[in-house]
Amino acid sequence: MGIRMDKPPVEMSLKTLVEYCKREMARYRRKETCDDQYCLEILRRAIMHRDDEAWMALQQLFCESLYIWLSRHPHRETALRYEPDEKNYVDDAFARFWRAVSEQKLTFTTLAAALSYLHLCLNCAIMDTLRAYSRPKEEPIPDYGHPDEPLVEDHYYENELWEVVKSILPAEREKRIAYLHFHCNLKPREIIRYCPSEFSSEDEIYRLKRNIMERILRNADKIRWRLSSDG
Repeated sequence: MGIRMDKPPVEMSLKTLVEYCKREMARYRRKETCDDQYCLEILRRAIMHRDDEAWMALQQLFCESLYIWLSRHPHRETALRYEPDEKNYVDDAFARFWRAVSEQKLTFTTLAAALSYLHLCLNCAIMDTLRAYSRPKEEPIPDYGHPDEPLVEDHYYENELWEVVKSILPAEREKRIAYLHFHCNLKPREIIRYCPSEFSSEDEIYRLKRNIMERILRNADKIRWRLSSDG
C-alpha cells in the first residue's frame, strides 16, 4: 500500500519529506514501484530555493548509493591506491552533481534519472583521478581513425587535449558527448544508462560522435599546433 498523504509534497516539512523519501528509496532499491515525488521535492528545494538543509538531507539520502556504486566499480582498487579515502570520491561526486544541476540547469523528473546522473558523477570523479595519476610524461597525438567508423577506442586523454577538442566543438550536444565519451570514458550504452533524458538512442550518440570525429580530423593540424605550443 502507498503512503497516505495529508498534504502535497510542496507543503510538507523537510523532516516529513525525508521520512517518506527513505521509504520510497528502499522500495526503489528492491525494484518495487515507488513514488518519486518526495525525493524530487527535496531536490527542487535544494536547487531552486538554494536550501542548504534540503541539500544536506539529499546528500544523506543518496550517500549510501554512492558507497555501493564505489564498492562495485571495476577500477575501485586502483582508484583507492591513488586516493585511499572513499569519502573524497563521494564528496567529489556530489560537487559535480551540484555544479550540473545549478550551472547547467539540469532537471530530473524521476528518482531513477537523478540517481543515474549521480552515478555518472561518481564515475567521472574516479576516471579523472585515474587520468591524473596515469598521465605519461609524453603522449603522442592519438590516432582518431576514420570518421565513418562509429566506435573509437577509449583512452585516458590529457587534460590539454580535452580542452583543445572542446574548443573546436561549437554545439553544446557535441561537447556533452565528447565530455561523456572521451573525458569520462563512457560507452554509448552507458551514456544512455546514465543520461536517459538527454539522448534519444545510441544511434543519436553514434551520429554525434561521427560529427565530432569529422571535426577533429578537419582540425588535426590545429590540434597538433595547440598542443605543441602549450607544451
